[in-house]
Amino acid sequence: YLPELKAGRNVDALYEDALGALLRIQARGGEHARQLPPYDRARLEQEMLLLPDWLIARHLGITIDAGLRSLLRAAFDFLLDEVLAQPRVFVHRDYHSRNLMVCAGANPGILDFQDAVCGAVAYDLVSLLRDLYIVWPPGRVRDWLLGYRGRALAAGVAAGASDAEFLRWFDLAGLQRHLKVLGIFARLWHRDGKPAYLDDLPATLAYPQSLLGDH
Repeated sequence: YLPELKAGRNVDALYEDALGALLRIQARGGEHARQLPPYDRARLEQEMLLLPDWLIARHLGITIDAGLRSLLRAAFDFLLDEVLAQPRVFVHRDYHSRNLMVCAGANPGILDFQDAVCGAVAYDLVSLLRDLYIVWPPGRVRDWLLGYRGRALAAGVAAGASDAEFLRWFDLAGLQRHLKVLGIFARLWHRDGKPAYLDDLPATLAYPQSLLGDH
């Protein structure tokens, strides 16, 4: 998907297909989701702990004193409570433009689903619509998201009592995901010697920064 999206070719049609495929996964995947590992508190917390370990301490060289540790703990606990309160569905866990293939007929082809879990309904939507590799204007993302909510409700997927609640779920699942990814990208450089992901740090950080005033 990514080269097509960056070239501006068939953007709305590609997202229509990707959102339609995700809706089928969420609406029809309940039995399969129950067989997957739970995206539980321990797993979500372990992911966010990559942020202080790899980005703050290792990459930025910032000492994590008692005050900063307390601040991080409060933020993590808030996000854990919020994400775990969402309805549970089949979660691909990396549903974005680099894992979606443009296919004739049954579009898209979906790759990299081996880490699927049973988790929050908004998680894969964040992966797709707040993609770390291509950024869209907030208004366009909101239109895609609320269009999805209407279709999800019609298909029997729990999508919040209101647009505002669904947007909140989306934002806060996104905060958890982006804090995790900031740590992962720093680890890919310092542990694995892969510098290319450092180029994606600014866009990844911009998402949490843009949401702080709202929550």
